Amino acid sequence: MPLNKLLNYNTIYNQWVSNGSTKEAAIELTLQQLDALEEIVNNDISWHELLKISANGRNQDAWLAMDWPEGFDELLLCVPLCKFIDWECSKCFVGMRQENNSCAFDYSIFGYIGELIKTGSRDELKQHILNTKMFIKNSNYLWNIHKCEIEILKP
Repeated sequence: MPLNKLLNYNTIYNQWVSNGSTKEAAIELTLQQLDALEEIVNNDISWHELLKISANGRNQDAWLAMDWPEGFDELLLCVPLCKFIDWECSKCFVGMRQENNSCAFDYSIFGYIGELIKTGSRDELKQHILNTKMFIKNSNYLWNIHKCEIEILKP
């Protein structure tokens, strides 16, 4: 089942350490997590399961990244990037391109994933996952936190 492909916090963190704790490994593993999420969203059964999992505990537990697969937090997707910069978002190549906002912010590029899941906006989430992967792979993109859309960096 696609749910098993999304790695929990400890597993993705340990893979990053095993892969040398580098920026390149963080990017690769973040893209792997996004691929897993994409597979979950594209599968009818796992999509509905993700909706249930996401709804579990969000009102009681603000930090669900450690809870997968019992709970879902969009920061689970970018754990290697967060560990690489030691949670200093303004130093992150993602944070710098979203007005130095943390990915925990609801309208950051990763935070928006959680917002789309909460509202069950499946088609929009599918497109957003593709945009997020493009953003991670190409530093010429910015994330507009006010419009919740990807933009090309102006020269």
